[in-house]
Amino acid sequence: MAKKYLYFQPEYVGKFKCFGGGCNARCCKGWTIYIDAATYKKYSRIRPKSKAKEITSRMKFDSERENYVITLKENCCPFLTKKNLCRLQLEYGEEFLSQTCVTYPRRTNSFGTFFERSLTLTCPVAAEMILFAQEPTKFELIEVPDDIHSKHGKIGINKRSFKEHDAELALEIQIAMISILQERTLSINQRLIVLGLFLDNLEEKISNGADNETLLNLIAAHQSEEFLLKEMPPLFQSFAFNAKNFTVFMMKFISHTSEHLKRKEGYHFLCAFTEILGIKPDENNEIPLLDVAANYELIADAHKNFSENHSAFLENYLVNDLFINFYPWRFNEESITKNFAIFLISYKIFELMLFTATQKGFSTKEDLLTFVDWFTMATDHNKKLYKKFLELLAGVDNTYLLMRTLL
Repeated sequence: MAKKYLYFQPEYVGKFKCFGGGCNARCCKGWTIYIDAATYKKYSRIRPKSKAKEITSRMKFDSERENYVITLKENCCPFLTKKNLCRLQLEYGEEFLSQTCVTYPRRTNSFGTFFERSLTLTCPVAAEMILFAQEPTKFELIEVPDDIHSKHGKIGINKRSFKEHDAELALEIQIAMISILQERTLSINQRLIVLGLFLDNLEEKISNGADNETLLNLIAAHQSEEFLLKEMPPLFQSFAFNAKNFTVFMMKFISHTSEHLKRKEGYHFLCAFTEILGIKPDENNEIPLLDVAANYELIADAHKNFSENHSAFLENYLVNDLFINFYPWRFNEESITKNFAIFLISYKIFELMLFTATQKGFSTKEDLLTFVDWFTMATDHNKKLYKKFLELLAGVDNTYLLMRTLL
């Protein structure tokens, strides 16, 4: 009997179909395309030898990753045909694709006795399917046969170190987080407040040695209608928004983000951001933050309206980001609440930049998808950026203070 694997995934993963060259997206654009050793060996054995040499000459060895990397041509894969299809797959079959090319845009996490799979938003077909859905994202637990799971032995899996009983608890925590983010009786900011409160309480219980039954009761309590609709509203009232505090805090993080966003494909979005907020260095090449805060106060109501009008889009982005990046354990060496801080800050940067882009007229479906591709590609795998964020968060240990500043 063929072996099967248990997968937890959004339903859109099963519905996803690559358009091939039809979407004109060029999946390889600007990416570092790693070629695993087994695939490189297969390429080097192609006959005639001149053909093998022509293929492998387009690759160089990356000693840090201990893999080969395809040398891009005009920012795209040199094996791309005029119809945006892979020449190697056309000539030799899917089994000749590298691990990177076989799995994209899918990303798989493994922990305990099951796997999680999702789609990255840098694929425009996936992004449109995910972000513009009006109904909350639904998830499913399915059995996947070995031939799909392994894909010629090239499935890329990020392994997570959980014991079996802890993995089951982790899944319950993830489901609770998703449930909170999809609670549409609350605003996006209110959902993030509930999420922050839940994770803060969860970490406190774990630190105090609570058993799984206690933690499961905590999870259930934070999903209950009684808690969300009766206990939380009085707390929401204590979150008085301060434009100055928000702007000063955000600019500290955005100043480091912008260094990674200067790709020409989306540079106009960064220009829109600086223009809308009036970010202009003074004679000392410093940004007068009080002026920026004053400018933001003038458009704060427009920002609130934007968040309300695009709430389904923003919810879908948050749920995908949480799931695909395995929050609140994305950064294993950091606490649950520190992971939440990164999750929250990254989202608020995304939201604020997207808002300013729409203020400049970049508001069509194509504009929004281009923005998401630009932002996700620049930040998703950027270890240096998140390392800097963690450094900036070194003195921020109070979840409530962070939420009051940003929400």
